[in-house]
Amino acid sequence: MVDRTHAGLRCRTVQHLTTREGLLQRDSYGTIQYEVENLDRRLVFVAWDNGMHIPVFAHEIDITSPKMS
Repeated sequence: MVDRTHAGLRCRTVQHLTTREGLLQRDSYGTIQYEVENLDRRLVFVAWDNGMHIPVFAHEIDITSPKMS
């Protein structure tokens, strides 16, 4: 089920991530779109400031600020 509880919150990566679209550097910032449970793991879909739209695991990001206005 899609969870939009954190939609609009800003986040950043806590480590370098190798993704299908390329490397997502540590401390990359983005805006959470939605979350889903997948095989007992939480995937967070994020629109990154660098233009990527990459899902990451919840433990790979930190929420940094409240929703943007």
